[in-house]
Amino acid sequence: MGTAIASNILKSGFNVIVYNRTADKTRSLVEAGALKATSPKEVARKSDVLLTSLRDDHVVLDVVSGEEGILSGLQQQQQQQQPNRIHIGTSTISPSLSSQLAVMHTAHGCSYLAAPVLGNPSVANEAKLTTFVAGDPKDIERCNRLFNAYCQKVINIGNEHASANTLKLIANYVLLALIDLMGQAYALGEKTNIDLQLVNQLIGMIFGYPGLQQYSNRILTRDFDNVGFDLLSSFKDVQLILQTSSDARVPLPYANSIRDKFLAAIANNLETKDWITIYEITRMLAGLKK
Repeated sequence: MGTAIASNILKSGFNVIVYNRTADKTRSLVEAGALKATSPKEVARKSDVLLTSLRDDHVVLDVVSGEEGILSGLQQQQQQQQPNRIHIGTSTISPSLSSQLAVMHTAHGCSYLAAPVLGNPSVANEAKLTTFVAGDPKDIERCNRLFNAYCQKVINIGNEHASANTLKLIANYVLLALIDLMGQAYALGEKTNIDLQLVNQLIGMIFGYPGLQQYSNRILTRDFDNVGFDLLSSFKDVQLILQTSSDARVPLPYANSIRDKFLAAIANNLETKDWITIYEITRMLAGLKK
């Protein structure tokens, strides 16, 4: 991912300095015109804006605060009274670390932008990533041309750094749940001798259904009284799904969770509402008030 991002930045006409803990991984970038650094500190010392693409919290913190880390190089620049430098973090990290990084950079006289990206390396190669950006608005504006070098969509989240990372985790959760859900659908089809090509067509049809966006919009506004399919009827269908699951010996854990939430909704006299009213039980379990 980092190589693809750096490559697109280089193609956009920026002067690029690269560093990787595995030195050989920078070879293609150096051959394309990038300069090679020997440490994150060197990159920070020689850059106006630097960007990191790393695996996890531990590695990010090490690269930022280590003896040869980013802050060490940025600190040198502050002592030399050079203009404010910006660190853009594209990694998927914890929201709490994102907030911590913002504080650490401010203490060193520089800025941090939380900018995790959504997309895989093949999308990154085509500069079609989506990035969720949070931080100082002036810093975001200053980096717009850079973001556009490797992203097709830039979503400004605001000032709270943690929010950008939380939104990225929400995106990943939805994708993970959908991937697992599709796998469960294929397993149930295979176990009951249904042609998996038909399952594939069905999944494509459902994902292309415009009503999904309508449901999302109605959940957003908590519009539960415009009943297209009532909760009690959908509860009946969930029971049928679970019976089929039991007969076929195919675990469908989401169906169990949904059934329990439907039971809670019925117990709270919501059975005549639309089936998306299950969201109210999720809110209740999260301690959110009406």
